[in-house]
Amino acid sequence: MDPIRAPMRELLLEISGSDKNWIYYCVVSFFIISTLGATVLSAGFLVLSVYFWTHFRSIRFFWFLTQLTTSTFIISASNLFINIPAALSLFPKEVTQSELFYFVSYLIDFCHYSIIFSNLVIAVQRGFVFFLRNLTEQLFESKIIYIWLASIYIFSFGVEFTLMISNCQYRFGETASGKYSGNSGKYQLICETVGYGNIIISMATPAGVQLMETVLQIGIPIFILCIYFAIITKIVSMKGSTLSKNETLFLKQAMFVFIIFQASSCVFLFAQSVQITNVGAFLVKRFVNTMEILAGAATPSFFFLTSKEIRKLISTKVSAVSSQGSSNIQVRAARF
Repeated sequence: MDPIRAPMRELLLEISGSDKNWIYYCVVSFFIISTLGATVLSAGFLVLSVYFWTHFRSIRFFWFLTQLTTSTFIISASNLFINIPAALSLFPKEVTQSELFYFVSYLIDFCHYSIIFSNLVIAVQRGFVFFLRNLTEQLFESKIIYIWLASIYIFSFGVEFTLMISNCQYRFGETASGKYSGNSGKYQLICETVGYGNIIISMATPAGVQLMETVLQIGIPIFILCIYFAIITKIVSMKGSTLSKNETLFLKQAMFVFIIFQASSCVFLFAQSVQITNVGAFLVKRFVNTMEILAGAATPSFFFLTSKEIRKLISTKVSAVSSQGSSNIQVRAARF
């Protein structure tokens, strides 16, 4: 049995030194910096989430944020350990074809989908807070919230399982028989089935898979953006004034996440529509990896870096520790 394969297969093509121009190094450097930064940030956010859990456990939004941060950390750390070495050609071909490599690649895709659905649920929860406040407690109370949290992973697994049972994966310049068409080609979603005599043959992409891809790449990001725009519009209409600083940050977060999702989708759609070279395909894959990381890190970064509650709690803890340290010094000085 073949190992589990991610929807976007790792490229095993050699890239010559002449193809490694400034664009190549900029994309790879940005990917590495984004991966390192997101790993450190998400790890720090998780530590803060655990440390301040007793203060925020009553806030349902914080539950979803912690789940999203966990997925962000997994996807960035996984990229750190497999895709950065792969981008730097530190892995031999045998490693990139191993079951462990495919499993981690599958885990990255799973976390990417969970980030999409986490952002969706967070947007829906905020929408209920602003437009259907009387139903918010009923739909997001302590017992029902577990259903929301579980649904994020269920839908993410459903996407991956659908692609797996349809044996669909994105390949660059490769036919169903596994042969490359040359030094240029397109990314294609190739679906295969087992024919007579156990011969693997290609088949048309199922309509359900095409619809699913459209919803994930276009439908959900647009829906999230519409929710945030509706929230901001209501805030402005209620106040009868311009946006405050926090409300502007709120809208910037939605715009940033939307742009990242759509930038990744547009570039990948371009790679499926026109002929690109091997190095172009490599850069497209790294760009998609980078956008996955940034999209996951956006929401927790905006919250933890702009939240007044977090800053107040941290300053309180730091002041308490400093005061305790000063008291201990004074006691020791008095003893001597």
